[in-house]
Amino acid sequence: MSFTYPLGLLGLIAIPVIILIYILRNKYNEQTVTSTYIWKLSDKFLKRRNPLSGLTGLISLILQILTAAVIAFAISRPIFVLPNAAYDYYFVLDVSSSMNMQNGDETRFELAKEEIIDVIEDSKSGSSYTLICVSHESIIQFEGVKKKDAAIDLMQEVKVGHTASSYEDVLSTAQTAFDKNPSAKIYLITDKTYADYKNVEVIEVGGEGQKNYGVFDPSYSHAGGKLSVTASVTSYAGAGNVDVALLVDGKLVDKKSPRLNANVPQEVSFEHNVASFNSFEVRIVQEDDYALDNSVITYNMNSDKTYNTLIVSETGFFLESVIDALLDAEVTLVTPKQYEKVTEKYGLYIFDSYEPDVLPDGAVWLINADESIENSGFGVRGKVDLGSATPIEKSKSTATAVRKLLRSVDGNGIHITRYVKYSGMYLNFHTLFSCDSSPLIFAGTNGLGNRQVVFGFSLHESDIALSTDFIMLMRNLLEYSFPDVIDQTNYIAGEEAVINILPNAEHLKAISPSGKEIFVNTEGATTSIVLEEIGTYTIKMTLAGVENNYKMFVGADPVESSPSVQEEEFIVAGEKGNKKIDGEFDATMMLFIIAAVLFVADWGVYCYERYQLR
Repeated sequence: MSFTYPLGLLGLIAIPVIILIYILRNKYNEQTVTSTYIWKLSDKFLKRRNPLSGLTGLISLILQILTAAVIAFAISRPIFVLPNAAYDYYFVLDVSSSMNMQNGDETRFELAKEEIIDVIEDSKSGSSYTLICVSHESIIQFEGVKKKDAAIDLMQEVKVGHTASSYEDVLSTAQTAFDKNPSAKIYLITDKTYADYKNVEVIEVGGEGQKNYGVFDPSYSHAGGKLSVTASVTSYAGAGNVDVALLVDGKLVDKKSPRLNANVPQEVSFEHNVASFNSFEVRIVQEDDYALDNSVITYNMNSDKTYNTLIVSETGFFLESVIDALLDAEVTLVTPKQYEKVTEKYGLYIFDSYEPDVLPDGAVWLINADESIENSGFGVRGKVDLGSATPIEKSKSTATAVRKLLRSVDGNGIHITRYVKYSGMYLNFHTLFSCDSSPLIFAGTNGLGNRQVVFGFSLHESDIALSTDFIMLMRNLLEYSFPDVIDQTNYIAGEEAVINILPNAEHLKAISPSGKEIFVNTEGATTSIVLEEIGTYTIKMTLAGVENNYKMFVGADPVESSPSVQEEEFIVAGEKGNKKIDGEFDATMMLFIIAAVLFVADWGVYCYERYQLR
């Protein structure tokens, strides 16, 4: 036995106090007053006829002592150990997006929480409770909680997610719990249906008769003032007509009612004449039991990028004309001597045959740099004279970044006569062209975390400007140096969005559909966030003191849209154990009841003595 509040035993001090009062009360002197003599004599005569009258005081004392002792023990809350009477409980709760589906007046998730609370309330005291939530990842919500009330309070704090959960993830989580404790009671609470299961008890909250319609995969083209939109629509409620609406900048512009076959995706197309737009939405008009997949929004990626470029060169007129032709940019050309007085910030700095003492905070191009620069990410080994025009080799790498930088570039017919040999750390760079295995053109991030492009030769000592690849290569490198903040505006819940850090970005944060602020470090060329909520995310990036907003929409995963999902089996491997843990019995309530009975008994003795009740 143990006591939750052992200081409550100090209440036993009341016992000697009660005894002392009893002793003192029986020592007082009783004097007879003449006017009441006859009454006292009569009272004395009656008491002699009652053999119990002498015991009432002692009985009352015993009852009061017992009452004080019982109350003291009740306040200290004694806990009795019951050997092998309780279990360890593991609850594997599916918190994927489909658990948001309505099942009558409640969602499946709310029903699932009620099921878990019922199991906790019906379990033996002394059991332990662990909750593992599974969606795109497994999270231990609480572990080894011994008190029922505490576990139930923690259950109220659990939230449902918007991402998908896979069969493999859920099974792996249950298997891990079983391997940890084969004797534990393991419950899987989900809206999936399993034909067979082992070593786990499955509680299904899926329900029947629910309907749903979903819209996915929006795409569009906008040319000549005409907006063409296509989206995929699926009916999970049987065959029939479904009303689908197109909204442009929040205004309804078209509506169609295609006839859909059950569980078969079908494309729905719209056309609308509009000179420009900020966003469009494809929406299911009918109400259903799962609203999260009823609409998709696409935002127009017209980000207000700053294309201001500084060229530092003695002969930079050619570069200036090329960049001015490829970008709607403000290009400034200065000599190396003039650069020392430049204080304005630029999005891109191009150093042609010149090495600055300190790299600026922005995207950088280094052309024919023959001296090492701090934080450049590479070192200079010296110049190599080839003696004659020598072709350079295009990278054969299949890396996504390399393929993007060499998009539509053949790489043939580019020759150089001399180059600068570089060495050092290349982990942060992708080689695009090389000569004798020495990197010639490479791109990546420098030691300051900014995007950097390096040409290991002078443009004037090569025929690259005459190559058919030159314009496309320059365009790709400029897009790399001036990236869009987001590469796309439509994602699926659970995916990771890559955010490109623009030059001179000061602050960056993402705001989720629920209003949660996610602060992101602006160091480096890119960063990423996991999109866990369905709805519109807003990326807020501060550039030169001005806050710019970029929006992207996160839609529901189609695998979560079906109201009824059936799996063949859920088998947790291993032999089930039968080891129990010690349970507990809280005697507090029983002691208070006993104290109440003793108090009533003492009151009865008092009334008997006082009024001679028989």
